[in-house]
Amino acid sequence: MRLPTSVPSAGSFPSPTPAPFRRLIIGAIAVLVVIVVIVSLNPFYTVQSGTVGLKTAFGSVQPEALQPGLHFAIPFYQTVVTVSTQPQTVTSNETAATHDLQTVQTAIAVTFHVDPAEASYFWQNFRSFDTVGQRIITPSVSNDVKAITARYDAQELVTSRDRIDAEIKDLVVASLAPYHLTVESVNVANFAFSQAYEQAIEEKQVAQQQALQAQYTLQQTQISAQQQVVQAKAAADAAVETATGSAQATVLQAQAEAKANALVNASLTPEILQLRALSRWNGVMPTYLTGNTPLPFIGATPGR
Repeated sequence: MRLPTSVPSAGSFPSPTPAPFRRLIIGAIAVLVVIVVIVSLNPFYTVQSGTVGLKTAFGSVQPEALQPGLHFAIPFYQTVVTVSTQPQTVTSNETAATHDLQTVQTAIAVTFHVDPAEASYFWQNFRSFDTVGQRIITPSVSNDVKAITARYDAQELVTSRDRIDAEIKDLVVASLAPYHLTVESVNVANFAFSQAYEQAIEEKQVAQQQALQAQYTLQQTQISAQQQVVQAKAAADAAVETATGSAQATVLQAQAEAKANALVNASLTPEILQLRALSRWNGVMPTYLTGNTPLPFIGATPGR
């Protein structure tokens, strides 16, 4: 068989793509593939406000904390974890015994936060706030409350409340210091005692109030009696003074009358007496005269 000897014309085959354009297409495809890979691997991490980031490389944590913002981590090698630096509160209910062996209950609320410089230590040792609360804070607070309340009697927990609260707070802060936790506050709730002890305290207070009332009543009675004594003495003194004054007035009056009578007697002569008798005589002579009876206003007896 004879093969055809004719050659196809130039227009029957497509023209080849120029090399520069082909390289451009390949480069664009490669860039697109890289972008898709990067997006799928998500090597960018956002650290939110109120937290810090920590880069980990196959479980190893870098000590430097990442501040809030956008950060890059090498895919398959590095990851970024976040640790909150906002205040956290752990509350525990504690039961302890006082120095006089009374059972007391209270609630302790510890508010703390993780310092950004200590975020790496926190992540390596605790990872979560629940863990640090259960493993560190609650046991420490329990021991501290028992240690402080054992120094005081039950009554002192009430009368010296401010001082005992301060001692508990100081001891809790010192106990948590080795764990690189920044304690902001330690709030101690009211101390609650057993029902029997509270009833005994109430009865004691009632008895004290009654004793104070009795003492007050006695004082009032004594004051009233003293007032009555003073009033009686004042009345007696007044009566004595009145009697003395009255007697002195009588004496003075008698002395005055005696002096007046003496003056009158000294001034009365027989002529004045006779003249006064004549001024009062009604002119009637006595009916009967004895032998020695003087005549009226004359002073001579009959027959003289």
